[in-house]
Amino acid sequence: MIDPKSPPDRPQQPDSADPEAAFRSSDKAGTDTIGSVESHGIDVIPDGERHGKPSDLFSFWLGSNVIFTYILLGAILIELGLSLVPAIIIVVICNLAWTLVGVLTVPGPRTGTANMVVSRAQYGYEGNKLSCFLAWVVNVGYEGVDFAIAAIAAYSLADYFGWHLNLFWKAVILGVIIVISFAVGLYGHATIFLYQKIFAWALGLAVILLAVFLIPHVKWGYAPSPAPHGHLLLAAILVAISVVLSGPLSYPIGSDYSRYLPKNTSPGKIIWWTTIGGYIPATGLTIIGILAATAVNASDFTTSIAKVVPGWFYPIFLLIVVFGVICNSILSVYSSGLALQALGVRIRRTRTVWIDVIFGTSLAVFAVLIASNFLTVLQNFLLWSIYWYAPFFGVYVMELAFSRGWYDGHELHRVHGKYWFNGGYRWGGVAALVIGMAFSVLSSNTPYLKGAISTHVLSGGDISAVGGFVVAAVLYWALCIVPSRRQASTADRSSPAHARS
Repeated sequence: MIDPKSPPDRPQQPDSADPEAAFRSSDKAGTDTIGSVESHGIDVIPDGERHGKPSDLFSFWLGSNVIFTYILLGAILIELGLSLVPAIIIVVICNLAWTLVGVLTVPGPRTGTANMVVSRAQYGYEGNKLSCFLAWVVNVGYEGVDFAIAAIAAYSLADYFGWHLNLFWKAVILGVIIVISFAVGLYGHATIFLYQKIFAWALGLAVILLAVFLIPHVKWGYAPSPAPHGHLLLAAILVAISVVLSGPLSYPIGSDYSRYLPKNTSPGKIIWWTTIGGYIPATGLTIIGILAATAVNASDFTTSIAKVVPGWFYPIFLLIVVFGVICNSILSVYSSGLALQALGVRIRRTRTVWIDVIFGTSLAVFAVLIASNFLTVLQNFLLWSIYWYAPFFGVYVMELAFSRGWYDGHELHRVHGKYWFNGGYRWGGVAALVIGMAFSVLSSNTPYLKGAISTHVLSGGDISAVGGFVVAAVLYWALCIVPSRRQASTADRSSPAHARS
């Protein structure tokens, strides 16, 4: 799919001397060091500032995915009415979609810029703004979800020590969690990688202990009552597939964290280290969630898990939840800022975090203090976010399959440049995305939205993830890839070299 031997496009001079200056935190170059505020936003990282190796992506993705959210996903699969074996099979197979995250990470070193800038190659400079806006919305949504999960775990930790929190102290704890997340996100790339590396191994070891303590309590013969059959079972399986796919498909941000790697970094190694870094925790933790849901109250994991682990380990488990989710929320903080810049909001990356503070905090307050059932809120958010994620992945992967991942980073920033297309829009790409999103909506099934395809064709099943991906990918191939290849073939036949032959 990706050809490491293909040369990049020849860099062309942008329209102005420094069109990305507005996206820098300072004019100082080379500030991607631990403890320093990163100077770059979505501007192209100069070759002289490239560093790191692809194996760094393993601990990065491992650390950011040792999160309690996956345990909750496992609980959702049991609540859907699945028994252990089919639920585990779905998790093992569907998380192979982490390979797609690896594929989307390849353009980072080659372009030196962020994921939501690279996607201008699919939609055009202006047409890409729809995806930039939706990427920002969903990232901020994940910030709220992550803050809420961390806060709920912290409240349970306080209860464990006999501290009965009033509303004021709950707000203070939530505020501390948010401050830590935004502080690390503010410092940027190098500090984020260090934070993730430290917690990757600490949290990973704690999760292994959790599994050891949990296994003796698992009800291996668990069967749902009543057990779904026929079209009800099929519907539950389809919804479960979309729920699990919402994990890997929620990361169309790979290039944000690979763009500092040297330009000639092996794409195969990028894909490999990204895939296993995400696959291991996503699969392992979701399976733990499935097993735990047979032994404890799945709607209140943070409290009921105390019944199946030693007393000394319970506070450690709650700390796993708090710090693991903070690791994940940092990614949302950082990438949402880059998405906002790619949208055209001309403020420095260090200032975009303050916009996120307002919206992310508001969503966390709703989830923690207002919503009656957080598990339902989480399930709905994951399924709703798929409406954009799945088609976006479909278009992106199809484009990379034919472009082989080579783009000119400077041209991606240039108005009226190579990726301007027709008035700033690649209409075929925009159409593929929008139609794919419409199909996702029509084929989804949530407590608040039941699409016509789901209701009348799938008997309540949900194929929003797979369907949105496939429909968008096929349409992009038909509307963009085929015409481009035909045009290139025609141009080649009419060239002087071809005529002489």
